[in-house]
Amino acid sequence: MTIVELIAQYVLGAKETPINEQELMAELVLAGFETEEINGAFAWMEATALQPQPDTPVDMQMQNLPTYRLYSVPEQQALTTAARGFLVKVRAMGLLSDEAHEEIIDRVLKAETDPVEEKEIKLITIITLLAQSDNLWLREIDCFLENDWDRIYH
Repeated sequence: MTIVELIAQYVLGAKETPINEQELMAELVLAGFETEEINGAFAWMEATALQPQPDTPVDMQMQNLPTYRLYSVPEQQALTTAARGFLVKVRAMGLLSDEAHEEIIDRVLKAETDPVEEKEIKLITIITLLAQSDNLWLREIDCFLENDWDRIYH
């Protein structure tokens, strides 16, 4: 996967110039990868790119199913039960995307403080939502801080 990531970075970096496969191979060999590993990465990328894209109604329905997240032991230790409950509630209401949810948890883990309480997770959630969106979240922010869940539902 490291080789695939390096190839992707190379391709994305070469937007205006043609991709030189020999140069890319030389760079990967210089980075310490074996030729077989590099060829395997290219083969995997090719096989993945050639897979048919799902477009049947069943596939589309599967993409819209809600996701659920289990917290690891370090995450459980970093977040109080109330803080995790808040994240689950906000996620279930559709106010928090999977990406935003992960970003919030990452911020909590990087903070390395005592377990984060519900009040603190609300502030981290607000900051994350505001940073990720051009939308005005003022109503939701008010509701988070005041535990006024009825206003969010209506």
